Amino acid sequence: MKERLIKDKKFRRNVIFLGMAVLILIIASCYTLFIKPNLSQETYVYKEETVERGDLILGIMESGSVSLGESNIMYELNLDTEEDDEEEEDDDDEEESIRYLEIKEVYVVSGQRMEEGDALFQLTEESVKAVRRKLRAAQAEAQIALSQAQTEYHISLLSAKSTYNSSITTGSRAASDYQAAISQAEENVAGLEGEIKVLQQEIIQAQEMLADEDFLESYSDAKTAYTQAKNKYDETDLHNSTAYTSNLSDFQAAKNTLNQIEEEIEGYQDTITDNQAEIQKIELEIETAKANQTVENQIAKNTYDSARLEGELAEDIYNYTVEALSDTVSTAQTDYDEITEQMTKFEEFVGEDHTIYADGSGLVTNVAYGEGDNLITAGAMLTYVKEDEYTVSIDVSEEDVAAIAVGDGVDLVFTAYPDTPYTGTITSITTSATSEHASTVSYPVTIKVEGDTGSLYGGMTADVTFVTDSVTDVLYVSRKAVFEENGISYVYRQAKNGSMEKAEVETGFSDSASIEIVSGLEEGDIIYIESMMNVDADAESGNTGGRQ
Repeated sequence: MKERLIKDKKFRRNVIFLGMAVLILIIASCYTLFIKPNLSQETYVYKEETVERGDLILGIMESGSVSLGESNIMYELNLDTEEDDEEEEDDDDEEESIRYLEIKEVYVVSGQRMEEGDALFQLTEESVKAVRRKLRAAQAEAQIALSQAQTEYHISLLSAKSTYNSSITTGSRAASDYQAAISQAEENVAGLEGEIKVLQQEIIQAQEMLADEDFLESYSDAKTAYTQAKNKYDETDLHNSTAYTSNLSDFQAAKNTLNQIEEEIEGYQDTITDNQAEIQKIELEIETAKANQTVENQIAKNTYDSARLEGELAEDIYNYTVEALSDTVSTAQTDYDEITEQMTKFEEFVGEDHTIYADGSGLVTNVAYGEGDNLITAGAMLTYVKEDEYTVSIDVSEEDVAAIAVGDGVDLVFTAYPDTPYTGTITSITTSATSEHASTVSYPVTIKVEGDTGSLYGGMTADVTFVTDSVTDVLYVSRKAVFEENGISYVYRQAKNGSMEKAEVETGFSDSASIEIVSGLEEGDIIYIESMMNVDADAESGNTGGRQ
């Protein structure tokens, strides 16, 4: 029984505590929902600002990144000529084996800024001399081929003309035979004279090679090397097998080199001798041809009848022959002109000091060749960015693109240099939208960066402002300071006694943050920007500086 009384007592106590907790919760809720809101009040606060004078700009702002316009220092020569002379391929002379220009030194690296006229690359003197000699040899071969084509052209043209005339002639048999005989004799003589020209050209080329200073110098060096190797070999002790074997090898190599050059000299001399003999032989044939003119006339008469039967086809045959011969000469002339032009470009490229110089100023972005590299194929040797070819690309919405035009100026602020103003000019506005299916249609716009771009790099972010309208040297305040009542604009201004008064103003131009004051205020006046805030009545007992 006693235990039951104790339990009932605890239960009643718990019920009382629970009721008190619920009552407290209800009181707190009523205070929060009904009493406390009535204890707070709206209070206006004011921020002081000064009327200022300056420029107001209304514009469009977009962001983009810097792109660099690249230029190149080009190598445009094709020196990969075919080597038809097997002896030249087997030549052990180092200079004779050089086929391409070789880089001796490189004076720039990627990331370096260069100025117009700076030295970039230097070529080895040995490679320049060797390539120049090969080009001259190719030019001489092209000249010979052109002379042969021209000679064949004149010979064949005479023959075609003779055939044509003979085929369509209806005149006197005697006159026709006589003309044909004369033409044939002229053809024979012209052909022989053409052969003489070719032989003479070969003699000139051989004589030039025999008189070439580099060639004679290589011959002299080979003889000296041979003599030295032979003396060293003769003086070698036979019991010293290592020295004897080495000196014997050197002697044989020097001997082979000398024999090759002497064989080449002998070949040039044989060319001169053989061609001179051949020229004498041809000159005799020319005299014989002239003496046999009467016989040729008779032969021409015998072929007249056959030619007359082909008269209907004579004109077509003649025209076809002339065209074919002209193509041959034209091809030979083109080959000669190309190698001559290549020779000119080569001399312009290597220059007197064999140094390649910068043709402009800018930032070097890539150097394609290093020391010891050969210039085998045409292409860019160096890539750089000119300082006047920096651009910023952005996308402008269709709502704003109508307000800008090519040639308009813009203001630029780069993230890397926020305190350094830049200007730019719109160079292009793409008429095609960036996406036909995007929710916002925009158009790509390219801007050329003006001024000193020496501190800019590709990929830098820039904020671009397109100025659509502006005013200069005007009074202005924050747009938040101006309010309207019954269509009239007012501001709160500080009176002379320090109190706040409402002043009527006339406004003008406005940008996104400020508005022009045409009348009603003066520069330096203090105005107030009104804002409202809620405070507790029991917590706010000081002066708010505003109204309630």
